[in-house]
Amino acid sequence: MAGKRSIDAEGLRQLVLRTNTTLLQYSVILFQITAMLLLAFKTEGQIDTQALMFAAAMPLCTVLICKLFSRCWPIDRALLLLVMFLLSVSLVTLKAIARSPITPGEQAVYILAGFFAMAFGIVFIRNVRAWEKWLLPLLILSFAAVAAPLVIGTTLNGAKNWIVIRRGDTTLFSIQPSEFVKFTLIYILAASFSRNARLRSCIHAIFFSAILCGILVLEKDLGAVLIYFLTTIALFYAATANLPVTLAGLGAGAGSAVVAYKIMPLVQNRVELYLDPWADPLKGGYQLVQALIAIGSGGMFGMGLGLGLPRNVPLYHSDFIFASIAEQYGLIFSILVITIYVLILMRGLSIATNARTSFHALLAFGVVCLIGLQTFINIGGNIKLIPLTGVTLPFVSAGGSSMVAMMSGMGLLLGVSSINANDEDDDLRRLTRREAGQE
Repeated sequence: MAGKRSIDAEGLRQLVLRTNTTLLQYSVILFQITAMLLLAFKTEGQIDTQALMFAAAMPLCTVLICKLFSRCWPIDRALLLLVMFLLSVSLVTLKAIARSPITPGEQAVYILAGFFAMAFGIVFIRNVRAWEKWLLPLLILSFAAVAAPLVIGTTLNGAKNWIVIRRGDTTLFSIQPSEFVKFTLIYILAASFSRNARLRSCIHAIFFSAILCGILVLEKDLGAVLIYFLTTIALFYAATANLPVTLAGLGAGAGSAVVAYKIMPLVQNRVELYLDPWADPLKGGYQLVQALIAIGSGGMFGMGLGLGLPRNVPLYHSDFIFASIAEQYGLIFSILVITIYVLILMRGLSIATNARTSFHALLAFGVVCLIGLQTFINIGGNIKLIPLTGVTLPFVSAGGSSMVAMMSGMGLLLGVSSINANDEDDDLRRLTRREAGQE
């Protein structure tokens, strides 16, 4: 009887989960259809055919991808749907305001490529058994990728962190390697720290992370430096619980930041603009001033899709897309978006704590830390909580490198969730056999 009750309880839990995720899926689809139809008929006497196509294609893709992924792997379906909501916000927002350089059609292509990257991440982490064997190849690849822009890179927005291939004035291909190395670094750290949690065994991975941070400083990719550093510190503490060394690392990072402020004009400029952007509202402080005006203009309920002046904000489609969201949708919806990120982080932490191996737990925790840090840094910069660092908003900002990299990282997290689900099913089957007297 005890075995039957436990099986019935598990069946009830699965039914509740399926019901909740179905309601969440309907909510995402409702947002996609209503937002795109609003944009399709926004202008009197004109119909935006691209918006109509999106209104039909986005719900279809949502249903197909959810079914395909769920049938292939026992993933956390709610987590996938939360990410798909953010992807929908990205497409709707860009459709409402974007002209160039990223069009909604291009963003849709990047998102589709991201789903392939997500599937690769799931398959990779589910099939890796001896994860230590991947350490050396990933070390070499990560170093080469981060260092490549120093040699053949192009400077964009003050940082030499892009590789751009052009034919005349036409850009054929561009990539930001540091976006992808974020997740290879998490893999390297998780694999290294999980082998032995002693400081002496962790020092090699920490030293490698420091080298990458040094290269990024030379490239003036300050946002990536901050994310790499804090993610390394968080993973080290999670693996070792060594508070003194963790605090020493944070102190060393703070000291390095002070030195960077003293010797790097770029850092000085960003701090000064953060402290008083209104001192130079038409030049250096223009970005932040316009972002704050956009957020204030949105009020509680927003100006409406396609209304307001979001294009007055430089990089309104990437670094400052949260300001564009606040102006278009308003404060209430902006808080909802932040809540979605919090839910993603909470589910990610649950996946990490339920993992059966330290490697999978640290890998999941690293992905959660990175997404949380990048979200905080982007939104914090938009609302003048912290200085601007030039990072994108995960799953929302326009761009190929950030989108594909973030979705590949989410694939790693979903892969760990599927391994957890398989482990739980194995436990339930063993319990059933034990209760039936077969063991």
